[in-house]
Amino acid sequence: MRRYLIPFCALALTLVLAACSENETPQTGADASDSEAMTEPSPEPAPFYVGQWAADPVWCTDQSEGFPITITAAQFEGRENICEMAEIEATPEGGATAQLTCQSEGEIIEEPITFAQAGAQIAIVWPDRGTEATLFSRCE
Repeated sequence: MRRYLIPFCALALTLVLAACSENETPQTGADASDSEAMTEPSPEPAPFYVGQWAADPVWCTDQSEGFPITITAAQFEGRENICEMAEIEATPEGGATAQLTCQSEGEIIEEPITFAQAGAQIAIVWPDRGTEATLFSRCE
């Protein structure tokens, strides 16, 4: 009887441990990534000024008289220039300011720019040019 006692105890211990581990479900790679995705914050929406805009909505499709501009989170692109935007800051009124560094025809120009929401449009001002706000409509 004694010679069967040790294997019996080992078998019983193995069964008890197996039963305990069945209650714990290890996370597989897919399960782990699903639970991590649920805890990660959702990406922030793009700033209101990001998109393709035109001072005349016709320019969105017909560029014989004018052309749209494209604004990304870090660039301001016109027909003949691309400007890098830096020092982007929100204004208390809900708009944004940025510092443009533009290269056009071999020349580098730095100037500030401001964006303000104007209903479905945006108002853009180049303060160093002393201009009034120009309204731009979003191209679809």
